[in-house]
Amino acid sequence: MSEFINNNAARIDSLFQFCLDLIKGKNGKELIEAHQEAIDHLCPNDIIQVVHKLVEEDLAMDDLKIGINKSLNVFHNAIISHEKPEVDSNHFLGILMQENRELEKRLGEIKPLVKSFNKAETEDDLKKDLREIHSRIEGFAEFEKHYSRKENIFFPYFENQYPEYKCLGVMWSIHDDIRRLRKELLQALATEQSDLKLINKLIGDLFFLKYTIIFREEYLLFPVALNAVSSDLWDEMNQQSLEVGFSFIDPPVFTSDRKSKKSKSFSFEGKELDAKQLGNTILNFDTGLMTLDQAMMLLNHLPVDITMIDENDRVRFFSNPKDRFFTRSKAIIGRTVQNCHPPESVHIVDELLKAFKSGAKDSEPFWIQMQGRFILIQYFALRDDEGNYKGCIEVSQDLTDLKNLEGEKRLME
Repeated sequence: MSEFINNNAARIDSLFQFCLDLIKGKNGKELIEAHQEAIDHLCPNDIIQVVHKLVEEDLAMDDLKIGINKSLNVFHNAIISHEKPEVDSNHFLGILMQENRELEKRLGEIKPLVKSFNKAETEDDLKKDLREIHSRIEGFAEFEKHYSRKENIFFPYFENQYPEYKCLGVMWSIHDDIRRLRKELLQALATEQSDLKLINKLIGDLFFLKYTIIFREEYLLFPVALNAVSSDLWDEMNQQSLEVGFSFIDPPVFTSDRKSKKSKSFSFEGKELDAKQLGNTILNFDTGLMTLDQAMMLLNHLPVDITMIDENDRVRFFSNPKDRFFTRSKAIIGRTVQNCHPPESVHIVDELLKAFKSGAKDSEPFWIQMQGRFILIQYFALRDDEGNYKGCIEVSQDLTDLKNLEGEKRLME
């Protein structure tokens, strides 16, 4: 009997060394021979832990993603020997899998169009096929809700329940690669003089990554999550999903008594607090008195998104305005702000926090173009009366219409 069948630690060490050496460029055939027993007996949990260890090696993300792709190609037969999890259609993971089936169907519908435009005999036929592909790729914007629910709801719960969670950063990075490729493909398809070689490459890359994510979700991440995450938390995730929305499927109908009970209370520093009772608590702001309910009403009616983190880099609060720019869910409360960002931008977060904590900066603005809107994102350090750093707030505001203001308006219309 192989030493790797029942010895999880030895198997994970062997698989980790295989992946690390493959990334470093060592001979693949020799590595497979040296680690064949571990490869033959791997399970989804092994892969999740191996990727976690690889991320901790502080490898360049592009090198890491390429190395993981190569490794999973070697591991493929062993991975698919394990069955995908079976869950109810209204389970959080079951809903994600339903969305995957709908995505696969839409990807399949594009394939004949790709063959058609590559064989087009006239310019009119070519443009017709490209317009149709453009329309369908535009429709993939709907699948952003799938990725958003994973990043902002599922990932925080998984981090909280499973210590070796850093594979999520790699998956988030691939989500961002998909977003970038989709944008580049739409631009290429909209260009008057179509570069067919480029379009073919972008379609191939986009399809590869979308199928890659589906495979890693259903064969690797979901089986581990199903065992790692407490059963009652899936209902919480479902309820938080309603605000984000769903991709290509009708919104599910959830029924559970547990959720209504959970919504009445939350915890702060280990203490369970009743939200209904707290709502009538009088808050003294020195410049006036308000109940907690009134304070929340004020914050939620400001034309900005506000998120606060404490001095330990953990999210403590976010406002809930009517029109929100960025997805937020209660799952991020208590999460480190670093884990709320894709891996490629974490260094920017760390640099800004370092400057705030040292006193080198008190604020920093950023601005982006988002869905045709001009969004200003400002960060402000929070300090007590003695100047000690106590955290920071992120304030995001849509300036699109404000930028166009001219003259004066003194009367109400």
